[in-house]
Amino acid sequence: MSNKNLSLLFTGQGSQFGEMGVDFAEKHEWVKERYSISSKILGYDLLESQRNPNLINLTQYSQPMIFVFSSIVIDLCRDYLYKNFSKITLAGHSLGEYCALYFAESLDFEEMLEVVKNRGDSMSIVSDPNKYVMYAILKKEDLQIDYSLFGEGVYVANLNSDRQVVICGLKEKVEEFKEQNPLGKFIQLNVSAPFHSDLMINSSEIFSEKIKNTLFKKINIDLISNHQLINYKNISEKEYGKQLSLQIHSPVMWSDTIKTILSDEIDTIIEIGPKKTLLNFLPKDLAVNKHSFSSLEDINNV
Repeated sequence: MSNKNLSLLFTGQGSQFGEMGVDFAEKHEWVKERYSISSKILGYDLLESQRNPNLINLTQYSQPMIFVFSSIVIDLCRDYLYKNFSKITLAGHSLGEYCALYFAESLDFEEMLEVVKNRGDSMSIVSDPNKYVMYAILKKEDLQIDYSLFGEGVYVANLNSDRQVVICGLKEKVEEFKEQNPLGKFIQLNVSAPFHSDLMINSSEIFSEKIKNTLFKKINIDLISNHQLINYKNISEKEYGKQLSLQIHSPVMWSDTIKTILSDEIDTIIEIGPKKTLLNFLPKDLAVNKHSFSSLEDINNV
């Protein structure tokens, strides 16, 4: 790697799998301790819950699972990245924004896990795979989507790239929309709630109340928010909680986030999370170094 400009991208919900973090726990005693501490904070055995197919995809479980895993990767590589790159820009997809704030040291691990737990719990009030659904749409080539089609139970949740959008909403309404609008390939996502839509406004309000006493620290590194592309470095730390609350029911502007990051000269992009997801949204002709940090092997090979 070079000592130039780095962008770190943090994966969000849907990237979880049962064995994530096990290799780190087997290698490092402090990782075992982190899972033990996490289990005490959460009130259940985190690693065992990951292996339970009835729990791993539920919002209130999957969000802490992914955050804890990502925090381990962050703590394994943060010092190295600071030493080897002159400028670092951060962005996280949905839940990944919390991982980005953890990388920037706005909260310590236990504080951020409490915030993530509150987020998952707040969002779980509308978490029901029998009632809600999310689909990624791989758009047909050059198709321009008419966004006036959405509403009345069907919402745009993520604008991931020029070719992919994510929709969500009431299952019956979304399935009807899918049949009536052959926009491309519809891929059902491994989540249980209509994230980043008006259906999450109540969750956002509950979350805001839960974290009202959380004292975020001001960060001194560029971190582009999903909500309106606001840079956390440019706002007061007293506004961080509000920004995270708004993010819950606002569309993830990921395509524009990437364009904002790439407006600077970026030499290397690294994705941190359980699976490589966000690198797939980058322009195919983008000539930068790309890495995914999802395992010990990934980190050791750098």
